[in-house]
Amino acid sequence: MTIITIESDSEQKIQMLLKYIEEIGLSAKKEEHRVLTAADMVTGIGRKATDRELMEYLLKGETSEKVDISVAFAKYLD
Repeated sequence: MTIITIESDSEQKIQMLLKYIEEIGLSAKKEEHRVLTAADMVTGIGRKATDRELMEYLLKGETSEKVDISVAFAKYLD
């Protein structure tokens, strides 16, 4: 089995592709891409998140500035 992912912002093009796929005897399903939030991770989104959605969520903190642990907990160390 081969899975192909197609990204498009055009609903018309998606519908044309789905119709063509059906005509040639293949199966297809349409899934919306969602940018996951912390709330989504806690409460769920009603379906299994795609690998792409999960990686996008997990990597979005990669570019943020890191805080040293001693600085973050300094007020509790007195």
